[in-house]
Amino acid sequence: MNIYIYNCSNTFNYGSMMMGENFISYFNKITGTKNNYYLETVEEINIKRIIEATGINEIYSVGMNSLFKEELNKYDYMFSYMKFKKVISGFANGIDLVIVLGGDDFTEYYGWKSPIVNGIKLNLLKKEGLKVVMFGQTMGPYHSFRKPIMKQLLSKIDKIYPRDPITYNYLKEFGLKNISITDDLALLPLSKQELKEKTKKYITYCPSELIYRYSKEGNRQDWIDFNLFMIDKIMNKYKDKKLVLLAHVLKPEHVDDRIIVNELYGLVKHKYMDRIIIENNEMYPYGVRNYIQQSLFTISSRMHPVVSSIQCEIPAIALSYSSKYWGIIDERYGLGEYIIDVRYLSYDEMKEKFVCLMDKIELEYEPIQQKIKNKNKLANENIMQTLREIVDLDDGK
Repeated sequence: MNIYIYNCSNTFNYGSMMMGENFISYFNKITGTKNNYYLETVEEINIKRIIEATGINEIYSVGMNSLFKEELNKYDYMFSYMKFKKVISGFANGIDLVIVLGGDDFTEYYGWKSPIVNGIKLNLLKKEGLKVVMFGQTMGPYHSFRKPIMKQLLSKIDKIYPRDPITYNYLKEFGLKNISITDDLALLPLSKQELKEKTKKYITYCPSELIYRYSKEGNRQDWIDFNLFMIDKIMNKYKDKKLVLLAHVLKPEHVDDRIIVNELYGLVKHKYMDRIIIENNEMYPYGVRNYIQQSLFTISSRMHPVVSSIQCEIPAIALSYSSKYWGIIDERYGLGEYIIDVRYLSYDEMKEKFVCLMDKIELEYEPIQQKIKNKNKLANENIMQTLREIVDLDDGK
């Protein structure tokens, strides 16, 4: 089977890489065959990294937007949707299945134009007879004139798999029939993930160069000050632990977490000496999980380090800036009380809650782990069932 994968073009966003590598690894296991996977990317290194992480060689690089002709603009897609123009590339004729991996790019968090244009593009592929599946999505809400447009576009997709109940219920109320709930692909073990002893010798923190832009109050310096507060509280409370400052997104440059990781390290390294570990080099997601498995708990301003922490059965404190955290961590796992939502809390409120959550994790450590373990079993079963459904969907074409 020839499978085209959207949204795995950047393996230096470890969350995206985990979803991509797990889809490829587990889909091969489900089908029992060596499928060919075509990943959009502008850098060949991303393909090499996926091959290294999965051990699967049938993964190939294609340019961005390869299912369509070159040098198109948004109006070309609209004209094609109205049957005035042909925009599908010859390469698309050899593709059996199109997978749109999750993320939140079909929300309006980052603007409303992109979901519409991408929805039109997926509909054009459908009109050419390709099977199109959206896997692990956080979607909506849509507003104003976009509501009927997005409902029409999304209703034509073969199958949409939201990764959380908030999205699923929204799409159901939206009137879509082609939906089934699943779980985030990163909740599955990675191919090269080692089973490490839970030594609890670390506390892993994944800061974000993005999140302060969504905070209720304050600029970047206020966010740095809040981070320093958390670090001081951790280092004074857990004098036998080492703090790992780990960059989870390295590209693109404007959201490179190494910027804030390096800055924080520079501000605290002399104060805490060898108790601070900095991980700002290129890694594989399984390397990240090696740290997490040996941590007492995880803190993250990115969602997927929290997802990895859940997969490793390690408690986590999530610093949230969108509903996707609540959909997975709260609705799916019942761990919403460990979310600090920066959109609604002042810095003083966040500081108070952070201190309380460290105490709460200590008091409820084993019950948290047992809850995660039980939910992980259900998530694994659900994802594997979803993959089987996708195989059946393609067999029925």
